[in-house]
Amino acid sequence: MSYLLKIPAILALLLVMTGCGVHSYTNHTDVSGFPHRYADFDYKYAWKTVVTDQALLIDGVMKNVRYAFIDSVQVKVSVLDKNGNIIATASDFPMPQKTREGDVCIFTLLLRDVKPASGDIFQFQVHYTGNEGDHDGGGVDWYSNFKVDALTGAAILPPGKNPDEW
Repeated sequence: MSYLLKIPAILALLLVMTGCGVHSYTNHTDVSGFPHRYADFDYKYAWKTVVTDQALLIDGVMKNVRYAFIDSVQVKVSVLDKNGNIIATASDFPMPQKTREGDVCIFTLLLRDVKPASGDIFQFQVHYTGNEGDHDGGGVDWYSNFKVDALTGAAILPPGKNPDEW
């Protein structure tokens, strides 16, 4: 095999191996290190926060529990004070961008000059395209959001909403 043919072959092999590693990781992510959790009809979320002198870091994972395929995902988190005013906002495009049902994607958000205090809220906003498995390229353009206590991660439900209600 000539030298010029070996280079594309090696590159193709590396690309395949990388893809297998990402796929394997997205199916077997251990969330025990993420103390905060939230479950919705489309995603299960788990995250942890780290506060430094200069910033608040939110590391998390999202598991697709609804659609055959989800892509074009964007996660945005706003920190709201006890009066509902926005203190800071950060967004991320989780990787991998295209997940199958059961797969996990990873997000990281850095909010500068933020230290959560009692009464502060994280407002998660997630935008994506979900596909039921149709091959026509169609899908649902979906926005979901939820709020949690910034310190405890406890869900904050709208008045009168009981998560166990039909």
